[in-house]
Amino acid sequence: MKILKNNILFFLFLLITVDALAQEQLVNVTGLLTEKKHAEIAIWSNTAGSPRLIATAVTDPADNRFSLAVPYRADATYQLRVTIMKMGKLRLERDLGATFPIQLNAGENINVTLNPAQFDEKALKGMVVEKGAAKFSTAMVSGTLTNWKIGGELSLEKVVEGRFQKIETFNIEKGNPVFSLLIPVKEEGFYYLSTTRWKKRLYLKPNDKVALNIDGAWATETEWVKTTAENKVLVNWEQLIQPASVYGYNLEQRSRALIDSVAFKSAYQSLQPKVKDFLAGVNTPNEKFNKLFKTAGQLDNSLLPLRSLLNLAGKKHLFWLPAREFSNVPAFYREVLKQNKINSADLLLFGEGNEYINLYAKFSLSELDAQKRQGLGDAEKLQHMMSTVSNETLKAFLLKGQLEDLNVNNYSEFKHVFLPYAKYTKPESVKWKYNHVLAQFAPDTVFIGKSAYDFTLPDVNGKPVSMKDFKGKVVLIDVWATWCGPCKAQMPFLKEVEEAYKGNDNIVFVGISVDAESAKQKWLDMIKEKGLDGVQLLDKSGKAFANKYKINAIPRFLLIDKKGNWVEVRCPLPENKARLKDYIDRELNKGV
Repeated sequence: MKILKNNILFFLFLLITVDALAQEQLVNVTGLLTEKKHAEIAIWSNTAGSPRLIATAVTDPADNRFSLAVPYRADATYQLRVTIMKMGKLRLERDLGATFPIQLNAGENINVTLNPAQFDEKALKGMVVEKGAAKFSTAMVSGTLTNWKIGGELSLEKVVEGRFQKIETFNIEKGNPVFSLLIPVKEEGFYYLSTTRWKKRLYLKPNDKVALNIDGAWATETEWVKTTAENKVLVNWEQLIQPASVYGYNLEQRSRALIDSVAFKSAYQSLQPKVKDFLAGVNTPNEKFNKLFKTAGQLDNSLLPLRSLLNLAGKKHLFWLPAREFSNVPAFYREVLKQNKINSADLLLFGEGNEYINLYAKFSLSELDAQKRQGLGDAEKLQHMMSTVSNETLKAFLLKGQLEDLNVNNYSEFKHVFLPYAKYTKPESVKWKYNHVLAQFAPDTVFIGKSAYDFTLPDVNGKPVSMKDFKGKVVLIDVWATWCGPCKAQMPFLKEVEEAYKGNDNIVFVGISVDAESAKQKWLDMIKEKGLDGVQLLDKSGKAFANKYKINAIPRFLLIDKKGNWVEVRCPLPENKARLKDYIDRELNKGV
C-alpha cells in the first residue's frame, strides 16, 4: 500500500513538472566568441535588488560557440558577464572581463557576438546582440531534480579526449528545482549530466530536446518526460547493471566506501550473460550509436570490477582512499577483464575512457609475479604498461595519464621514465602536459654537477657555516620553515632516514630554514621542540640560499657529493624512504 501511495505521489509530481516545463518561458541565448580562447559566459538576473547567477557556459580554443537557456521573468533585469581566461603556471587564470546589460523578452531567441578586443563596459562595446534563430545547432536538456532541498549547480559535460569537460552549468534555486541546459551540439555523441555526487550519461544529437525528472541526491531514480531511442537504451542498460554498479561504481558508493566484495562478486557474475545478450540486442535506427554503445557496454563492464577492486584494496583515512595499484586480483576478474579489453580509439569518445586506459594498464601490472612487481621502478612500470596498449593513439593518452600520476622528483628521473616515449606526444594536449612537467625540472640542470661551496649561513649559535666545512662528506639539505605544514609532516620521516645512517661519519644532515630574521626565536624553539638533529642553519627569508637556487616551494631536499658538487637539487621526500636512501647510498659508495 505504501509503495502504491509513493507511486501515485510521484506520478502527480511528474504531471506537475511536465506542466511547469511546458508553461515556463525560456529565452534561448546563443553566441560566438570572436577569439579562440577559454572563457566563461554567465547570465545574471536581478529581481527587486536581489542578484542571482542563472547559468554559465564555457568556451575553449577548440570551440568558440556558447548557448544558454534562461528562464524569463518580467520583473527581472539581466546581465551578461564574460571572463576571458589565460593559462597560468598550473591552471587557467582570469585575463580580462566585462559586464553588459542584456535585454531579454519572453519567447524571443537572441544571438550574441562577443569581441574581447573591443570590450568597453561604459561605451557598451564588445557585445553585439541580434534577434533570431540560433546560427548553429543545439540540444536542450531540461527537467526537475527531485529530492533536492538546498539548491546548487547542475552541469552538463562533453567528452574531450576521454575526459569530462564542463560546458554549461545551471544554478538551481532552493525550492525551485527546475533546470534547463541549452548546449551547442555539432556532432552527435555522449554527454554527462552531473553534480558533485553523480554523473548520468546521455546521448545527444543536433536539435535533440530531452526532459527528465531525476533524483538529485544520488541519481538512483529517473523518470523521462521526453526522450530519444538512444537514451531509452541507456536507461535500460543502467537498470541492467545496477545490481553490480551499487558496489563501488557510482560516485555515491565510492565516496561512502560501501563495498561488499562478496555481494559484488555474486551480482557481477550473474550479470555477465545478461550483458552479452543486451549488447547483442542493441538495434536502434542509429547505426553510429549502436556501434558506440557496444564499446560503452564493454567499458562499463570493465570499470565495474576495476573500480571496485581498487576501492576494496583502499585505506580509510579522513575519507576512503582507493589503492594506487591492483594486487591479488581473483582469477574470475582477470578472465573477464581480458575478454573485455578495449583497444579502440573510440574509448576517447567517453568521459570514462581515460580512466579505463590508465586503470587497465595498472591492472596489467598485477599479472606479474608479486616479488618482481614490487621491485619495479617507475620506468619499468611505465614500460610494461605502455606495452599492454597496441593502439598508438591510446598510448599517447596513457602517457598523459602517467605524466599526471607518476611522481618523478627531478630532471634525471623525468629523463629516465618519460623521455623514451617522447614520440607519443603528437596530440597537442599530451605535448603540453609533457613539456609542462619537463619545464619544472629543466632549469635545475644549471646547478647539477656544479660547486655547492658558494653560500655561507649562520647556525643556531650565529656561527657562519659553509659547505666547504663538509668536504669529503655527502650532504643532504632539508629546506624548511616553521610556518610550513608539509615541512613539519616530513620531519618524522627524516628522523627515520637519519637513524639509518647513525654512526656514519661520511654523511651530514643539514637543515636550512627560510624563516625571517624576526622569527629566529620561533625557529630555535621548533628545533628544540621537534628534536631536530644535524646542522641547523638560518637563511633569512631565503635571501642567501633559496633565492639563489630558485627554491619557491618547500619542503625541498638537495644532495651534495663528497667533492662538494650538486648531485640533485630535487631529491625524493623522506616519506619515500627507500627512494631517498637510494640517492644517498649511491653517493656514499662513490670514492672522493
